[in-house]
Amino acid sequence: MKGPNSPGRDNDEFALYTQGPPGTAADPLASLTEAARLADHYGYTGMLLFYNHRSLEPWLLASALIHCTPRLVPLIALQPYAVPPTAAAKMAATLAKLYGRRIDINLIAGADPAELAQIGDTTEHDARYARATEYVQVLRNALESDEPFSHAGEHYRFDRLFLNAFLEPGLRPRVLVAGSSPAGRETAAAVADVTVTHPDPVGTFSRDFAATAPPGAGIGIRIGVLARPTAEQAWNEARARYPIDRAAIVRTRLKQKSPSEWTRRLAVLAAGAETYDEVYWTGAFTSGASSFPLLVGDYEQVGAYLGQYHAAGVRTVLAAGVNTADDYRHADQVFSRFRDGRQPSAFSKLRE
Repeated sequence: MKGPNSPGRDNDEFALYTQGPPGTAADPLASLTEAARLADHYGYTGMLLFYNHRSLEPWLLASALIHCTPRLVPLIALQPYAVPPTAAAKMAATLAKLYGRRIDINLIAGADPAELAQIGDTTEHDARYARATEYVQVLRNALESDEPFSHAGEHYRFDRLFLNAFLEPGLRPRVLVAGSSPAGRETAAAVADVTVTHPDPVGTFSRDFAATAPPGAGIGIRIGVLARPTAEQAWNEARARYPIDRAAIVRTRLKQKSPSEWTRRLAVLAAGAETYDEVYWTGAFTSGASSFPLLVGDYEQVGAYLGQYHAAGVRTVLAAGVNTADDYRHADQVFSRFRDGRQPSAFSKLRE
């Protein structure tokens, strides 16, 4: 069930999210404030706030983020086992009404198997996505209904529930869903505004993921960007930041048996080649320091490659690996072209 004003594929606006800093910083508030102000300054749509057992609570981080920026939208990683849908609806509505700012949702139905074991959640992979679908249906009912609603599902049951969580369409969350596995794509088709993946190299991505994206959902990718004035500078920085040794290569090979669809796929890509199309690099993933592919090159090369993803239908990017003020400054040479509405055809073509 999509919202009546779901952004979806009809909205051609480019949405760019950055990632929040890890919650392990000595001064997490200062770290979040600095990162959020950089993202806001460079015109990012929002900031992804992670959820796992080691991170700080993303709903509380969202409140701090709103306080320190005038526009940035919190993108909250929401795990159904952690927060009931009624509580999530109340928190989203409360923050939106207090601050007049939308709160977006990054639905994470899958999780680290070790974390699931710690809480005794034995729900199978596909069943977690089925639960997540129903979760979003309840969440949306609460946010879109100004009168009591009932729900009778496999995981949640409510009888004439009224939460006073109604939001006007402009304040309702965009829901992003990881859509790599068949179960994830089914959930994305049912409830997502944007279906997100770690993309394959653009040729494969265009033929496979983009061509079969769920109708009515926008297409998003989570990918790293490391661009510099020259390709040599970019590659020197990439290899210094993400060093690869023999042990890292062995660990990456083992990830080909990961329960995560996109971890498995990236591990297979890394085994096949370190670099694709001169720009798409699996080395950051192989190093073990990241969970995403990285685009490496000069501004024109990286811009052209992102332009090809844009031409394949991508309108939402979760930019990874953009952490420091210097990273933001360089990445802006690429992303400002999309944000300003310049068409991908304006970019230089990839070098033959």
